[in-house]
Parts: sequence; structure tokens; C-alpha cells
Amino acid sequence: MQFPNENQKITMVTGKGGVGKSAIAAAMAEVYARRGLKTLLVELGDHSYYQYVYETPIRYEPTRIFERFYIARWSGESALREYVYYLIRVRKLVDLFFENKIMRTFIRAAPALKELAILGKITSGIREWGPPLDFDRIIVDGFSTGHFLALLQAPVGMADLIESGPMGEQSRRIRDVLGRPDLSQYYIVTLPEEFPVVETIELKAELQAHFKVDAQVICNRLYETTMTTAWLEQFSNQSFAEFLVNTKTAQACETDRLRQGVRNFITLPLIFSDSGRIVIEALSRELDAKLEEA
Repeated sequence: MQFPNENQKITMVTGKGGVGKSAIAAAMAEVYARRGLKTLLVELGDHSYYQYVYETPIRYEPTRIFERFYIARWSGESALREYVYYLIRVRKLVDLFFENKIMRTFIRAAPALKELAILGKITSGIREWGPPLDFDRIIVDGFSTGHFLALLQAPVGMADLIESGPMGEQSRRIRDVLGRPDLSQYYIVTLPEEFPVVETIELKAELQAHFKVDAQVICNRLYETTMTTAWLEQFSNQSFAEFLVNTKTAQACETDRLRQGVRNFITLPLIFSDSGRIVIEALSRELDAKLEEA
């Protein structure tokens, strides 16, 4: 299936909670913006992490952070509101629609509707459906693992359920955009720890089996040191040396497990800073050489 704007690309970033996916999504967005691409970083949900990192309010409409780099925060209800307004063009009727108790109950009882609205917004630039989304790259800081699978399932389930009409047709077009590797990329972020690695291997397999998506994997916060384990063991009576030995051993074990499960993956170092801005800048420098060319 062909789409009106196939020059725009979407990158979806997911992973187990706490693995650093938000920082990596922001780092990716900064990489593409520095490469000269007008880039939108999309935060999903009702609360913003990036407003603290970039010290600026993040709203539904894109906020310019620096040249060619913008951030927006989209929730299911805000995307659904925009979709309804685009159809009927009368703001008061939209407000009445969402204030109606019956409709609010229906929306709460049908979570896939909000997820479909979010994906509809994310893919709207490629499909040229709805308000203009004038960006070269859309980087999505996606939901964590389980919710991310439910998000991708929304247009698939709706397309199967509704065979005709605009809702079924739009669901199929959303599904097709997300399933085309030349239009949509997927990254799973993990840590070199047992539970995140196991979950990442399982998620990659599920994305391939259910959505025909070949997700790339990023192993974050890898402790990198030129000191060998043998050298460190000379100082095993010291607590810090013991920590380093144990960390290197555990991370080597988990990266081996990851390699067996997914083969190739990108590694990123542990950044020693409590500043989100410094972490993102450092990760963007690391990713600039590792992400495929724009």
C-alpha cells in the first residue's frame, strides 16, 4: 500500500520500565535533529518527563526545544479529541461529546479506542490524515513492554473487527504504516541484567511473531572499563574492587544471554551523572555513530 508522505519515518522506542528508554528516545531525536532532519519527539501519557529535563512545558502541540528539534505529549483522550474535532469541525460539539456521561463511560470501557487514536496521530503525517504533521522524523517514547504490545494490537484488532467503513479502513492503513520497515523502526531498550534481558528476548520474539516487526535492541548502562577482571581481583579485599568484579561478571553473563537470544545489539555505556540533560547529550554522542544513516 502506498501513502501520500513516505518521506517521513517513525521510530518507536520501548522496553521494561526503568531501563532508560525515555533518555534514549530523546538522544535519538537529538541525533536526527543535528543531522538536519526536522524531528518530533513524542511522549505518551498524561505526565511529562521531558518538561523537567528540558525545563519547558510540554503540551499536545509541538514545543520547539532547539533548531529542528521539537517535543509533544500525546494522550489517548487528547488524540481522540483532535480526531473527533477534525471530523465535525465544531469545538462546542466536541466538548459536549466528551462531557457526556454515556460517552465517557464508553471511552473508558474501550481502551483500544484511545490506543487507536494515539497510533492514528503518530501515523497521520505519513497518511496525511488530519492536521498537518510537518516533520521528517517522529521518535516515540513508547509505553513499557506489556502496554506497548496492547498499543500495536489496537489497529490490528479493529481492522479485523470492522471490515468496511472509515474506521476499518483507517485501522488497516495505520496497521500497514506500522508494519512497513521502510516507514517504521522499532527499538527495545534493555539493561545487562537478568529480568530486562529475558523480557527483551521475549518481546522481540512476540513482535516478530504477531506483528512481523524486526525490532533492534539497545543494551543500556553497560559498565565499560579497561581494567581486566584479573587485575581487579588483586584488590578483592576492597569493596569497590569487589563491586567492579561482580558487575563485570554479571554484565558479561547477561550480554552473552542477550547475544544468544537476539544476536546483534547496540551497546551504550553507563553515564555517571544525575542530570537527565547530561545523560541525554552523552547518549546522543554515542548513538550518532551507531544509528543507521538518516
